[in-house]
Amino acid sequence: MDRRVFAHRGEFALRQVGSESILVPIRNHVGDLDSVYVFTDVAARIWTLLDGNRDVDSIVTVICDEYEADAGVVRTDLAELLGSLEAADLIGAAIEAKS
Repeated sequence: MDRRVFAHRGEFALRQVGSESILVPIRNHVGDLDSVYVFTDVAARIWTLLDGNRDVDSIVTVICDEYEADAGVVRTDLAELLGSLEAADLIGAAIEAKS
């Protein structure tokens, strides 16, 4: 079980531009193209679920249900995405949910 809970760090706007989802910081580095991120549809959905309330297990469940995906694949891909978002300082651990 993965009971970790993540939340966004800072203020961001997630916008749909054509077929892509673009994450743009609202305050710092707004003109810095290195601070603009392009997400897949699934990554954009995960971003909305990183609300400081849902744990990783519940996010896996939502993605599996909505995209009819295999839980093992979702868990692996989610771990990779979370690592990338943490490395870019876009998210941080909010709390560890109690079991």
